Amino acid sequence: MSYESLRADLEYITRQRPLPEEDTMLKLLNRLDQLAETPNLPKQLAHYLSKRSYVKALAWLDNPETPHHS
Repeated sequence: MSYESLRADLEYITRQRPLPEEDTMLKLLNRLDQLAETPNLPKQLAHYLSKRSYVKALAWLDNPETPHHS
């Protein structure tokens, strides 16, 4: 898993970037759900992905050390 592709998927799902024509929201959600179960994924990131807290996951990618309570 690359953080660049994860960031792109999170930006698609949060509508910060237009979804490519070859993708659908269902495919995107399935990809993100599968990523949430990736072994050795940082605990907090896995939590955000599994709870579908995609804005928090994006914030975590920007700065993993910052607490993300909002």
